[in-house]
Amino acid sequence: MRNIKPVRSLKRVLKILLALFILLSSATFVFPHMDGARKEQGLANNEPFSSSLISRAGNNPDNAIELLEESVAESPDFPPAYFRLSLTNLRKMPQGLFTWSYFFVEGMKSYGRNWWWLLNLSGLLLLAFGASFLIAVSAALLLRLPREFPLLKHDIKESPRHLVLVLVLLFSAVFGPVLFAASALMLFGLYFRKKDRLAIYLVFFLLAFLPLGIKWLNLVYSASTPAMRAVVEVNEARDNELAIEALEGRGEFAALFSRALALKREGRCPEAIEALSAALSVRKDPRAYTNLANCNLITGDAENARRNYEASLSARPTAAAYFNLSRLNREEFNFAKGDEMYREAVKLDPVRVSGFIGISESFPKRTLMDERLHMGDFYEFARGMRKEFLTVSFWAPGVLFTAASLLLAVFYYYYLRKGNIKAYRCSRCTRILCPKCEREPQWGQMCKNCYQSLVKLEVLDPKERVSRLLKIHGHQVRRAALIKTLSFAPPGVAYIYGGKVLPGIAFLWSFVFFLLILLLNPFFATGMSGMEHGWLNVIAGAGAVFLYLFSFARTRRRQGQGWL
Repeated sequence: MRNIKPVRSLKRVLKILLALFILLSSATFVFPHMDGARKEQGLANNEPFSSSLISRAGNNPDNAIELLEESVAESPDFPPAYFRLSLTNLRKMPQGLFTWSYFFVEGMKSYGRNWWWLLNLSGLLLLAFGASFLIAVSAALLLRLPREFPLLKHDIKESPRHLVLVLVLLFSAVFGPVLFAASALMLFGLYFRKKDRLAIYLVFFLLAFLPLGIKWLNLVYSASTPAMRAVVEVNEARDNELAIEALEGRGEFAALFSRALALKREGRCPEAIEALSAALSVRKDPRAYTNLANCNLITGDAENARRNYEASLSARPTAAAYFNLSRLNREEFNFAKGDEMYREAVKLDPVRVSGFIGISESFPKRTLMDERLHMGDFYEFARGMRKEFLTVSFWAPGVLFTAASLLLAVFYYYYLRKGNIKAYRCSRCTRILCPKCEREPQWGQMCKNCYQSLVKLEVLDPKERVSRLLKIHGHQVRRAALIKTLSFAPPGVAYIYGGKVLPGIAFLWSFVFFLLILLLNPFFATGMSGMEHGWLNVIAGAGAVFLYLFSFARTRRRQGQGWL
């Protein structure tokens, strides 16, 4: 009974620590306000200034947290500010043990509000994912080539009908080197173990989605144009001037809408009304009606403002249209209708309404809630300017490439079901066998010599049996030594060579993926200061080290157990 109290005390302490962690992680941190002039213009992010604050924080450790908090206040949608603040709090143990997680989560959330950082992060991950996949497949092909190619050659020699496999290779070569390499691995996969054949299906399944990945990478590489940057900057509340200049004369809805938003923020409402009218002639979007009504109201045209708010609500009810219409009704002393509109706005988006009320109280000129474009609109605009830097095939469109990948997977399944593949290797000396070569059935997939040496002992005289056993043992020793050497190679190499193809590809693919993130991250730097996704380097580096050590230990252990 005396041991129960310490246990209960420990449980209480753990509960208190957990409660503190949850409280601090969900807390709302208050930061100093940014420049009032920019707030009056509807701007909420000043990334160049935030970058300079981050640099100053690195050179001033004593005031680092204050500077980084100011950086977050200047640019709430700037991921590096949150991650640097998270790391700085983590270093200040133990008081920063809990607060670092809050800022890390907020940094991840900020990616969803920052088009360029999200676009570059997705491009980095997709490129690393695809390139590591191709490297893993190519490595598996090269490692299995010396072992499986003689089997394929033997089967073709025994039965000319297997020449259809050569036709499959020629067919895949038409679609480019990627599908050709996958098809070659498929032919070798006919001799894989049953479990490892899943790797072939996985390869063709992922290749079927390769055209989509190529399209996204092309969008990432071609999105950085003045027009695209102008659309993003005005809608993510970074700058107005670039949109006014760079989008002049463009006829896309996103360009007209964004330029009108910038003109309205700069007080040029007549020009904004003209741009929004042109945008509505392209697309009847409720957000354009709301912003047009805001411009009408600012210029004193209450009648048209009400008409446009109602047109926006009839197309799709939004919090901004209800909120602004409630302001209009209150200005006309129709308080009951104004309260009703306000309640509808709160129902649709209470967070945005309460946040805007806080802004309007500090900045009296900000009385009307503007609508903005979002990630989906940016993607649509960028897709119209996409250039084809990369391609899956020199001539075949993506749909044909996908169809060819799925067709080859079906062919692989059909060929296996027909039982056309007969050749195999002796489990002891790796000699190539097939039913036509060995008329007598053998036990344990062994050739006749190994069977006589290890099982049917009375057939051979002792000297000959010992000689054969020494040859078998020598082969096994050389194979074990090679696998032991390959255990120092990148994770998965020893597995693939040893016949465990599926786990080998998984290990190698993951390891190369982490390495490519570390190598490619600097080339995907974003922002005025050229900052990269530094938090990803920590995860990728730790993942690569863990995979290498885990694969090394696992390979050695399985080799000791005789599995490799």
